[in-house]
Parts: sequence; structure tokens; C-alpha cells
Amino acid sequence: MKDNLIKTLEKSFIVGVSVIISIIICRLIGVPEFFAGIVSLTVINLNDSKTRKQALERTIATICGGIIACIIVYSGFQENMFFYLIGLMLICIISEFLLNIPASVGCIVLTYIMLNIDSKKNPQVYVEERVLATMVGALIISLIITLYNRLLKKEIKKTDITEKKNIHSLIEKATSSGIAVIIVYFIVSYMNRDGNSRYFTKYTLYYSALASIMTFHIDLKKILHNSKERLLSTIFGGIVAIIFFYFNLHEPFWIGVGVVLIVIFVENFIQVSPTTGGVVFLFIMVNIKEEITPLSYYMNRVFGTIIGLLLIISVSAGITFIKNFIKNKKMRKDNTYYHNLSKDNNQENREN
Repeated sequence: MKDNLIKTLEKSFIVGVSVIISIIICRLIGVPEFFAGIVSLTVINLNDSKTRKQALERTIATICGGIIACIIVYSGFQENMFFYLIGLMLICIISEFLLNIPASVGCIVLTYIMLNIDSKKNPQVYVEERVLATMVGALIISLIITLYNRLLKKEIKKTDITEKKNIHSLIEKATSSGIAVIIVYFIVSYMNRDGNSRYFTKYTLYYSALASIMTFHIDLKKILHNSKERLLSTIFGGIVAIIFFYFNLHEPFWIGVGVVLIVIFVENFIQVSPTTGGVVFLFIMVNIKEEITPLSYYMNRVFGTIIGLLLIISVSAGITFIKNFIKNKKMRKDNTYYHNLSKDNNQENREN
């Protein structure tokens, strides 16, 4: 217990410092600090080689997703759900099968652009800003974790080689997530059909899609576990952000302090991954504008997360049921075939 607490304190300190420095640099060079900050939150690890690897993978996945999204959009198929599903499949296959890196970030970039979440934002500009900010965040967290381990003379372990996935599992991943997002698209569009809903907006759709993409796993039990983590972390991160926001604690130092508190509390007391909570906190602290209050964003995020989680669980359970039904039907057919074959052989032996 003591060792785990020490590790959590170390991670929270490293992430907090990385977020502070990333925000300051992004403000100086004029790129969105949010995308830089979330890199530190999503590659929380005390192993410096693994952290550098994950930071690089996140940057590559962002570029991959952005390129595919722009190709589809500039071909005239934005908000086309069929091409969105095709895009998910392409990203999963290219990222996880060919490049052997996680596809989640690329799928998120594709989702934001394809669903036209911010119609005022040019897709190419969005990708360029996101890539630049991601590169800043990746560089900062990589430098800090390496420096930290060198100063403390910690043992540096080499990163394990990730096993490549097969195409069938990747297509299943893209299809399951895609179906969930398409259903969400029609649900949120229906709820917001008059355009005046405060808590069911395109951002509700986006956060539903994020929940569907990020929690998906072939194993249904793993999906349930991921869903619990994401929901609890979202709720706590939002609460901390609203407190900080209303006390006007917007400076990079206080944002870093908030990240440290979330990592320590969520990982040790709620005992789930603090990543989502940190991302929610960071968004509220750096992205809230006059047209959207922290509470309305928070409700959008929570509602969207719940909808997305319920749908990906339902879709995955349905696909699992169909797969098991087909498998059992095939087994029964095979058993019947071998039973009849054995019966024919026995009859032939008796006749002989």
C-alpha cells in the first residue's frame, strides 16, 4: 500500500509539472494547450522508455487519424455514417495492424471531424493544431520523465514489444464502436432536433462517441470494467474542475495542482484510472468560453458518457451473443455430422 502511494505521488508530480510546462509553452507559441496537456495524462508511467514510446505513438496516431479524416471530409462525405465506419476500420488496420500502435487517438480525431462537432473549425486547421500541441506535450512529458529517472538513478526498463493484433479483431473493434456511435448520432440528433437543447448538443454526441471508442474491448467483462473507470473518473474530475473554476484558479500552477489532486485521489481512493478525470478537469480549466458554462459542459460530458457506455455495452453484448449462437450452431452441426458418420460406419461394420 505504501509503495503504491509513493508511486502515485511520483506520477502525480511528474504529470502536474508536465501539464504546467506544456500549457506555458503552448500559450507562448499559440497552439491549444488542452491537447498538449492530455498527452501527459494519457501516458502516466514511471518507466521512461515506455512513456516516450506511448507519447510517440499518440503523436503518430493523431497524424494518421487526421489524414484519413481530412481525405474523407474533403471528398465530400462529412457526417456520412457509412464512410465514418470505413474510416474507423482503416485507422484500426493501419494503426494497430501495420504500425502496431493503439488506434484510439486516431479514431477520436476522425470522430471529431467526421461528426462535424465544431462546424466553425476547418478540419485541416484542427488537425494541424492538434498535432502541434500533441508534439509539444509528448516532448515535455518525455523529457521530464527521462530527467526524473536520471536524477534519481532509477532502473530504466526496456519497453516490452506489443503483440500485433489480427485483422478480424480490429474490424470487430471498429464495427462495434462504429455501430454504437451511429446509434448515438441518431439518438442525440433526435433529442436535439429543435437545436435549443442545452444538455444534448453535438458535444454530447462527441463524448458519447469517445466513451464508445475508448472503453471497447473484445472481452465484455473488460468493457464493463473500463466503463466503470471512465464514468467515475469523469464525475470526480468534473467536480474538482467546477470548484477550481469558481474560485478563479485558472493559472498554470493551479491547473497543475488540480491534476496532482485528481491523480492521487482517483487512483488511490476511487481506485480507477485518473486519465479521464484529468482530461475533464483540463478541458474545463482551459477551454470554457462564455457560450458554455462549466456546468453545461459537465452535464454534456456526463450524459454523453453514460449514453455511450450503455450503447457500447449493449452492442458488444449483442455481437457476443450472435458470435456464440453461430459458434454453438456450428458445433451442433459438426456433432450431428460426426454422429451420423459414426452411425454409418458402425452399420457398415455390422453388415461386413
